[in-house]
Amino acid sequence: MPSSRPNVIPTVIHLVRQIKPRSILDVGIGFGKWGHLFREYTDINEAEKDPARYRRRNWRVRIDGIEGHAAYLTPAHRYLYNDVHVGDACVLIRNLPRYDLIFMGDVIEHLEKAAGLKLLRDAVKKANKAVVLSTPRYETGQSDLCGNALERHRSLWLAKDFSRFGRAIVKTVDRATLLAVLVRPGTRMPVCAPQMPMKQTDARRLRECKEELIRLVPVTEPFILVDEEQLRSELPHTRAIPFLERNGGYWGPPEDDAAAIDELERLRRTGAKYITFTWPAFWWLDHYAKFTAYLRKNCRCVLKDDKLLVFDLQVGMTSEG
Repeated sequence: MPSSRPNVIPTVIHLVRQIKPRSILDVGIGFGKWGHLFREYTDINEAEKDPARYRRRNWRVRIDGIEGHAAYLTPAHRYLYNDVHVGDACVLIRNLPRYDLIFMGDVIEHLEKAAGLKLLRDAVKKANKAVVLSTPRYETGQSDLCGNALERHRSLWLAKDFSRFGRAIVKTVDRATLLAVLVRPGTRMPVCAPQMPMKQTDARRLRECKEELIRLVPVTEPFILVDEEQLRSELPHTRAIPFLERNGGYWGPPEDDAAAIDELERLRRTGAKYITFTWPAFWWLDHYAKFTAYLRKNCRCVLKDDKLLVFDLQVGMTSEG
């Protein structure tokens, strides 16, 4: 059908914000959901800093699409995409320019395995930074839909099919979908970590984190909480601030170290007294290495164990303690 599962949206948008493409090719655009989201989280998102970016004439990210079924196309597609190419993706992609990011949302399963692998190889050659794709983990038996024979599912894909491409990240999202990221040499490996069901031992550790935080941070003090959205709901009577934060809600991880440092200083100026990492977010410490070094240089570590890392933002020190 001219749609795809919504469960991968947060992870894909998180990847796009890390990759920061200046050009995107959306293969199999269907209803156009991904074109809308890609446009929103590139040009439209930048309108917060530069209001002119909201206007189409000022968009800077090139977003093109391929669609095999012309009947799906509407005026919305022509507005959101720079160009839409109608035809067989396996043929068209060879003659298109290079793109920073090539995306295939629930597309590859519509091809026979050999044709799908050839399309992937061609996409990797055309991608400057990465190819991102999603596909069902299980046979669906989907046949022709909407008067379109291209909607039939013709192949089932496994993680090993994508791992053969070398710099590949393959994740399962909500047990039903495979998400693969094929990263080109010279591009920083992005973080792709869909939330997994919590184990009983993890629930106990979160309770212990909650107790330690309540003992350490006065209930009236605002503090930054980096927790992969695991603990904040358990602290309703505290002044926990999600990181990144927009309008009081969680916005997602920062794009890079500089964005993390800028947000930290913004929140510190508005009164945040501590920054706290719970163990589900410990990957930040390596992924945002310059941000971590900045914290260690400019703030005092007041707690460090296997569950929590807490820095006092009001007191500068030269080591982690």
